[in-house]
Amino acid sequence: MMNKVRRNRNLMTDEDGDARITALFGIFAALTLMAGLMVINSVPVEIGPEEGFLAPNITAPAHMPGGSWGDDYVLYDHIDRDWESGMSGKYFLIQFIDTDCGHCWSEGEEMSGLYNDYSEYVDFVSVAISLGNPGWVSSKEEIAGFQEKGNYVGCNSDSNCQDRPGEVHPWIYVDTRSDTEQSDWEVGSTPFAVILDPSGHVIWNMGAHYQQEGLPEAMYRLIGSNLGGE
Repeated sequence: MMNKVRRNRNLMTDEDGDARITALFGIFAALTLMAGLMVINSVPVEIGPEEGFLAPNITAPAHMPGGSWGDDYVLYDHIDRDWESGMSGKYFLIQFIDTDCGHCWSEGEEMSGLYNDYSEYVDFVSVAISLGNPGWVSSKEEIAGFQEKGNYVGCNSDSNCQDRPGEVHPWIYVDTRSDTEQSDWEVGSTPFAVILDPSGHVIWNMGAHYQQEGLPEAMYRLIGSNLGGE
């Protein structure tokens, strides 16, 4: 009788073990299937300044009028990666300038007008770079002077920044004269502008529309016309 009881106990133990092993195999199979689906459904993110690509990040010291140079502005901290067409959200106008550039000096007035028209729907970011042209020497003081129309001689090569066309620019200016952003965004001349949707994807690159569509026209077509006009 004792041997029979032991054999029954052994049989019951073996059946429990088989059940646990079968369950583990099921779990492993489900996890493997999920991992496979994630790989199949994942789409590589293309990063670059080309239209349709996720814009390169910007990380640089930031300045607002009346303040001092503060913490870095990080573009990717402000985009909405879950945004889709039809959803609400703010677009981005990324403008690259060299504060010694005569065309950037003249565009100061146009940028003021665009800000007055679109700032409710668009985050403006002016990115100061250095083209390295002979005699063009910039500084944080000059960048702030250009933004604030301050009493500083040096903008537009040797002009007083307070004479810049347009109003004080009340949006973020960042200092990227180290050339990193200039290379990432493929900026060869200034002023240069790119428009991003709220998810950070490029929807307009000035270089792709050279002599075909200017910045004001692009802003109206992509943003203003969808708001009933500006």
